Amino acid sequence: MKCTSSLTIRIASAAVTALLALSATACSSAPKARSGGPAWVEGQGAPEAAGFIHVQTPAGATEVKGGVQHGFQDTTYLISFTAPTADAETFIADLRPEEALRANTPRDPKTYTTITPWSHLGLPEPETEQKVRTASVCPPCIKDERRSTVQSITIFIQDIGDGRARVYLKAF
Repeated sequence: MKCTSSLTIRIASAAVTALLALSATACSSAPKARSGGPAWVEGQGAPEAAGFIHVQTPAGATEVKGGVQHGFQDTTYLISFTAPTADAETFIADLRPEEALRANTPRDPKTYTTITPWSHLGLPEPETEQKVRTASVCPPCIKDERRSTVQSITIFIQDIGDGRARVYLKAF
């Protein structure tokens, strides 16, 4: 009986050792977790964002900027441009917002933080600016087949004066 229990203990001990070895190997070869939050994709900007959202900036658009940010769950696409206000309004209407654009109450830029900062593109956060209206679009919800791979679009449009507006789109 003593021999059987000793054999059982040695087998159990060997099994535990093997499992620990496998566990250590699996952990050491696993990809390292990214720290520090979402990361900007180098070399991807306005063309990639416009391509993902399936939009074309108006002919009179200037200051076109964009970026792509890989997050923990989603990839976010940002695009912004300035255009004559009428062109910007037509552009926004084509996105088919679910509700009318509404006035945005500016947040304090000193305390407002976001994980998709427009500052990466050299722009102020639209949520902190004056004369900004906002809306959102869920392309699958409104059955917009042109944008069937886009889950959500957040729209900001800012009156910058002289008959021009800045459009901000954030999509994933």
